[in-house]
Amino acid sequence: MRPRTMWPLVVVAYRGLPAFQRERVREMGFGSILEIEPFFVDPPLIQVIRDRWDRVSRTFLFLWGHMVPSLEDVARITGLRVDGEAVTGVTYVDYTDLTQQLLGLEPFGQDDHEQRMVGRVALLESLGLAGVQQKADELLPAFVERAAGLARVTYGQDAEDTVRADRDLRRFLVFFFGKMLFTTKGDGIHCRFLELLDDLTRVGRYAWGAALLAHTFADLSTGTGRDTTMGGFAPFLQVWSYYYLPLGRATEVDPTAVPLARRWLPLVSTATYAFQLDVLRRHVRDFPALLVVWEPYADYGDADQPWVVSGRGLFRRDIWVHCLNEIEPLCLRLAAHTLGLHQHWIDEAEPKGIGRKTRGKAKTVDWRTRFLEQFSDWHRGGQVVTSDATDSTAYLQRYQEEYGLRDFMRPERDGRDTLIGQLEGQLAATMAQQAEARAALDTLAEAGGASSSRGPAVAAEVSSLQEQLAAAVARAERAERDLAIWSEELKSALARETLTVAELTEQGSQLTPTELPRDVAELRALLALERRDLERQQSQWERERERLTQQAVEARAGQLAAERLLKASEERYRRGRE
Repeated sequence: MRPRTMWPLVVVAYRGLPAFQRERVREMGFGSILEIEPFFVDPPLIQVIRDRWDRVSRTFLFLWGHMVPSLEDVARITGLRVDGEAVTGVTYVDYTDLTQQLLGLEPFGQDDHEQRMVGRVALLESLGLAGVQQKADELLPAFVERAAGLARVTYGQDAEDTVRADRDLRRFLVFFFGKMLFTTKGDGIHCRFLELLDDLTRVGRYAWGAALLAHTFADLSTGTGRDTTMGGFAPFLQVWSYYYLPLGRATEVDPTAVPLARRWLPLVSTATYAFQLDVLRRHVRDFPALLVVWEPYADYGDADQPWVVSGRGLFRRDIWVHCLNEIEPLCLRLAAHTLGLHQHWIDEAEPKGIGRKTRGKAKTVDWRTRFLEQFSDWHRGGQVVTSDATDSTAYLQRYQEEYGLRDFMRPERDGRDTLIGQLEGQLAATMAQQAEARAALDTLAEAGGASSSRGPAVAAEVSSLQEQLAAAVARAERAERDLAIWSEELKSALARETLTVAELTEQGSQLTPTELPRDVAELRALLALERRDLERQQSQWERERERLTQQAVEARAGQLAAERLLKASEERYRRGRE
């Protein structure tokens, strides 16, 4: 999986803007996210998080409960404004007039009736960045500086020439939206935001952070599981996981920088994507619930973060978020833990007809009237999330009943079940070969004394059977050795997990009401669920070990019987020769 963002080129296009244009971009609220230095995007980590997305509840499903990114996450991580006017309006089938008038470019589409896109190459040419690539031996800062110089030559430098200045700025914003903030599949860049860019003085009034969240939810909900790219601003989910699930995939290098995405340096691994994906999936499955950070910003202030101050009134609310034709519900009530509240169970139904992108030859649509209720909900400010639950024990039990049988919800035990199956198959094959050898020896023993005229043929058969028996004996011995090795590993694994549960239990017993007044009951419930799962796995492994041990004993007994039959056959053959 690879991100669809062209992050470095967007930063290059921004830094190539004249000073007065960069100031206009900062006034629109995009300066903070564009000042984040491009860093390594972690596709395996993002894919593991995406795998947990549930389209019905519009949340992530983990062993410890629902989790969902919030407007506060967007504001703190990206620095985008999450309050203001909804990013909504009218989408068109044909954007020819708008693209020619506002961008000075020609659109294209799937056919003559659909003119919704502008070409990436044409847009890059208008920004002076066509064909610009980072050289193999060129560091990123040097590339950004060199390419920004090329873009700087293309932009108009006269602030009094408002027509050209506005056109240059709109071209940059379309590129910024299409290849960094609201990325989609394909090489073209959608023109759906052009209507909102007509009056540049209004751009800063829109809740672009809420639009980013809506686009992220829509991208998560429309994936097929076979996609090789990820849409939206990919680093958002990556940095979000750093705060809630510390898996050790990044290092905080600047604890004071804002927005929060500027604080992190992701770890770069040379391992293959498939290997990292497998390891991360196991880590997430086995991640201790006690280490989940439900309120990562509890001690964070809002100094030098006006985007946090202005959006604080929406941080604890259920609300519909809008990104034109992408309208998604933010269901914070399903993740009340992140608000410091106890969680109670809520049955959810998948929203119908909401958040689905227009496809095919759709007509002009005004999304403000198409979904008037959701549009009105945004202007009302949604609904404050409250909880009257005294603890989360009932929620955890109901959550396990609802989702516990899903494959990704069951803890993975380092592939030991697969290895046991392979070992079982080896033992079964060995026993089958020994049975065939025993049958052939019985036949040979019956014919050995009947005729001495078949001496050479019988000798060849005896030699062949001796070779087959030797191979079977070697396989049986190897299976016995494998069984002993894996038995020891199973014992060690059981001991480690027993020790882990004991440590978690001790930590839970040491918690005092002043340290964790609300979460003791649900932590104990989680420990009980983990202990029950461990006991079930332990009993299963014990049964598997006993069965494999019995098969090994039977295989050894079959080997001894085959050896006795071979000796008896050789003796009869010798007597027949005499």
